[in-house]
Amino acid sequence: MSARTGYDVIVVGGGPAGVSAAKAAAREGVSALLLEKYPTIMANKPCGEAVSKETLATAEVKPSPRIVMHEAYALVYSPSMIEVEIPQIGYNINKSLFIQEIAAQAAEYGADIHVREEVTSVARENNHLLVRTARGVYVAKVLIGADGYNSTVARGLGVAERPEPIPTVQYIMANCRLKHPDAVRFYLGNRIAPGGYAWIFPRSERLAEVGIGVRGGVAKEYLDRFVSLFSDELGNAKILDYRGAPVPIGGVISETVFDGAMLVGDAAGHVIPLTGAGIHSSVAAGLAAGKVAAKAVLEEDTSKQRLSEFYKLYDGWLTRIRKSLKAMRALEKLSDEDLDTLAHVLKADDILDLANGLDVARVAKKLLAHPILAMKLARSLL
Repeated sequence: MSARTGYDVIVVGGGPAGVSAAKAAAREGVSALLLEKYPTIMANKPCGEAVSKETLATAEVKPSPRIVMHEAYALVYSPSMIEVEIPQIGYNINKSLFIQEIAAQAAEYGADIHVREEVTSVARENNHLLVRTARGVYVAKVLIGADGYNSTVARGLGVAERPEPIPTVQYIMANCRLKHPDAVRFYLGNRIAPGGYAWIFPRSERLAEVGIGVRGGVAKEYLDRFVSLFSDELGNAKILDYRGAPVPIGGVISETVFDGAMLVGDAAGHVIPLTGAGIHSSVAAGLAAGKVAAKAVLEEDTSKQRLSEFYKLYDGWLTRIRKSLKAMRALEKLSDEDLDTLAHVLKADDILDLANGLDVARVAKKLLAHPILAMKLARSLL
């Protein structure tokens, strides 16, 4: 085992939040180390790789053909297959290459990156944190845990709380015959995906990500039933990749900032609850955390109070997550018939506001005019 090595900022986890935190910290001129347990910095958990254009802008990643597979609009389907088109254009990305690009930026700013180095424990020693791996022990002035839902850093800090998860599974399927190769599709309904939704995201006309998140059921069983509904498009398709993981949709945990440490990304619940989307919110969290951590080191004050500046920088996202959670709690009580009714009432902008935790009050006021939805949904949203 190597001797102890000190860094100003150590980031654990090489997902969107982790690479962004390492980049932001190194950019401020402090020594930064990114530790990733897998052999490669890549998208290791299942994810529908659809993002807004603003996601790449936040990450400071150019929408090159290498990263953006194609542009896409969205189609949302109610339980009775009532279709609502959302014409706003986003990107289907190669998430692995997207993360690697941010990691490359971190390296250019001077961050050290160690792959295949899993953190086994975290402990406090005086005003520093000891980060132990199979290779050695590192000393951090500030430690940022971006190591996912089952965070080793969180456990080491004594954090037992975790946000409510939704089990998700996804296939990457080849030899598809997609009817909408330029649209990401979302399917709602208690018979299709209780407590969640299913999706079909095209990578090309013949390649697609097909996944599902459910609560109160076995996700793979629901996914296989969902695939069977689209025999004309997926009947001859072959599974190239099959992965599953919990996605935290219960909102942000009570405490994510501590003396000398922060939690970001899935470890903190930095995910939009209603959609389970976490790429954009995690990038933003990582950038804010890395910046605050580096400045705290330079000021020689890594106290919880100093690091709590993170909450100020990330406040817009915290508000969105809270609003989206409120919308999710209201929608999860609706029957399939109610969801069909909702599909007739809501327009594209309404769905985007609800899903992303934006102007939820505006949508609620619109629903107040509907006799059924006013009682079942609007008042809960307000």
